[in-house]
Amino acid sequence: MDPNLFRFVWRHSRREQIGILLLILASLPFYFASLDVPRIIVSDALQGHAFPDGRTTANVFAWAITLPEFLGGSKVVLSEGIELDRLSYLMALSFLFLALVLINGAFKYVINIRKGIMGERILRRMRYELFATLLRFRPEDIRSVKPSEAASMIKDEVEPIGGFVGDAFVQPVFLGTQALTALFFIMLQNFWLGFIALAVVMVQAVVIPRLRREQIRLGRERQIAARRLAGRIGEVVQVAPALHIHGTAAFDKAEISKRLAQLFDIRVALFKRKFAVKYLNNLLAQITPFFFYAVGGYFALKGSLNLGQLVAVIAAYRDLPPPIKELIDWDQQRIDVAVKYQQVISQFTVDKLLPEAEEEKPENLEGPLRIESLRVADRRGSPLLDGLSITIDRPSHIALVGSGSSGRETLVKVLGRRNYRIPGIGPARKT
Repeated sequence: MDPNLFRFVWRHSRREQIGILLLILASLPFYFASLDVPRIIVSDALQGHAFPDGRTTANVFAWAITLPEFLGGSKVVLSEGIELDRLSYLMALSFLFLALVLINGAFKYVINIRKGIMGERILRRMRYELFATLLRFRPEDIRSVKPSEAASMIKDEVEPIGGFVGDAFVQPVFLGTQALTALFFIMLQNFWLGFIALAVVMVQAVVIPRLRREQIRLGRERQIAARRLAGRIGEVVQVAPALHIHGTAAFDKAEISKRLAQLFDIRVALFKRKFAVKYLNNLLAQITPFFFYAVGGYFALKGSLNLGQLVAVIAAYRDLPPPIKELIDWDQQRIDVAVKYQQVISQFTVDKLLPEAEEEKPENLEGPLRIESLRVADRRGSPLLDGLSITIDRPSHIALVGSGSSGRETLVKVLGRRNYRIPGIGPARKT
């Protein structure tokens, strides 16, 4: 598996990622229109700006495109519009706003469904590749792997990684474009209100991630402690009969209690940090409307900002904090998931793997098998076989006779390809 999570995700889901990104770009005009329609409702319909000089009707849904000068500067009329009275004008704009809300909701529904399906598909591939890699471990490597830890990593620890896969590229683009669209709309209404919103966003984008570094470290410690707890419980279950014979159950319960206490302390510290950051983030989000009411009200009283624009700015800012908060959450999740991915991959990375089944070629079993000056040592360097030379005719029936320490089991492992620590030793070959 690729050691970089984003390269792994992009390689296996780039078509789906590009399709979802195109959907996001297609949704932006509808999102911008949903921000602008409330301004038109308040200014034109309720305040009557669309009915100047005592007019009783107004033209709505009149759309035209003016070409640039180098193309002739002509005006292309897309729709002549329709004439409506004041009440009908208000109802038409209200139903237009409702239609835009439904369209934006449909875009979000489709995008989230496609993200979820893509994440589940990549999670399935990730689990399969980890399991396939585990089956290719050499005997001496797989003996050092605890079954409960391997099962926990493949089943549980990759679960949040799979949940992040669908958001790896789509989420920052989706949330970022929404936040920029809302911010751009606010600046179009009034530069200073847009500057205030931008300042609050920058504080959230810079300060909050710094405060969350400790939260990420604690989350990493919690994951490691939980994995070690699972491994220790698995060991106890495997040797439960021996524990009853030797009467060490009290000692093991005390050890597990200590591990649980350590995990509890880590989780409490994590919760404190998590909710402190959440409090600060909510405070910044809630204090900004104060500036909008004060500064925006001042501009409205001075006449440089009408009531419809102020209402539209407040409504647009209501949609601004959630994407920013989710972007900050995405950045934290990115760092956390990248660490988890590296930890999982490191547990499935060894110096040498057995070949894939489809990579093995049928061996020619004719002719003798010759071994010359074979030396096998254990992990501590102690010799198990030393200077062994033997020729075995094939086909033949042989018996290896000797004591348990004579090396007969080691020779069988070498012939059966169960010992890959010997340079040059592989499948039995014709000589």
